[in-house]
Amino acid sequence: MSYKLNLENFDEFMLESDSSKTINFQLPKNLGNFTSKKEIVNKDIVMFKTDTSINERLTINSKSFISGLSILVNLDGEYRYYDKSNNSTLDIKKNSVFTKYVNEYDSVIDFNNSSRSNNLCLILRDEFLEKYFLNKIERKDELLLNYKNNISTNFQKNFENYKIISLAKDLYNSPFEGELNDLYTQSKVFELVYEELTTILKEQNDLCPCGCSKINYEDKIALHKAKELIEKADDFYTLEQLCKKVAINEFKLKFGFKELFNTTPGALVLKTRMQKAKALLSTGEYNISEVSTMVGYKHQQSFSTAFFKHFGVLPKDVMKTRKYYY
Repeated sequence: MSYKLNLENFDEFMLESDSSKTINFQLPKNLGNFTSKKEIVNKDIVMFKTDTSINERLTINSKSFISGLSILVNLDGEYRYYDKSNNSTLDIKKNSVFTKYVNEYDSVIDFNNSSRSNNLCLILRDEFLEKYFLNKIERKDELLLNYKNNISTNFQKNFENYKIISLAKDLYNSPFEGELNDLYTQSKVFELVYEELTTILKEQNDLCPCGCSKINYEDKIALHKAKELIEKADDFYTLEQLCKKVAINEFKLKFGFKELFNTTPGALVLKTRMQKAKALLSTGEYNISEVSTMVGYKHQQSFSTAFFKHFGVLPKDVMKTRKYYY
């Protein structure tokens, strides 16, 4: 059975700007509960740490007049979020970041049976945004028009900045109390905000009106070099290692691969791994475990699963096709 619930009178807790407090909210009919701790970082930034436990499939309707830039980092659990202001639906996954610019919002959240989630949310106020964000983004007029019309603007990023996830976990599990906690929180919050705003500005301002990225001549040389390194298959690089090798940032690497080669670095690495594995197996000189290690897999089962998904046959079936000559 599924239930629907309207959350009312939650705005008072969220909008109070001069006090840090914790609210415990017990849902009716033993549907679950959530606990939210609010901390005032400074006059421009408010932080919420929320833990939600749901016992039944539940849909929550929530409306709020809170305004500013909301940076939500979902640290655990999954749920579906629907924003009525812009008719967008997002599946919020574990270790994901969701950022939006809002004046007010009207949303629906769907939880599955027996689910639990915890997240950290930062609300950045208008004065802070005007100084550090709005004056630096090329889409400022569009953002302000949406804001005026109470339409949320979602910032979809091409890749997650995992440093933000790490910072959010540090904040959620702060080991300090009192004044030391205040100092710790401020330093971590400002670092997280810097990382997220820098990522958004970089991605948004590196897009042409048509949506394509501004890839210059030097970038193209770096991208072709990265493709060559992957296909050479002497080593299997992580994205970070590949970026350092060819001196390009991760955003341009991913975006450039899509534009120039119509693929992703990860997809090309996988294709190269599988082709090399198939060639090695076909020689008859190595067993499956050896080939698995040679193409960068720690576990043979993971290799076999990836191989089957790529070719539609198991590694052992490729070995069976070997011909022996005496």
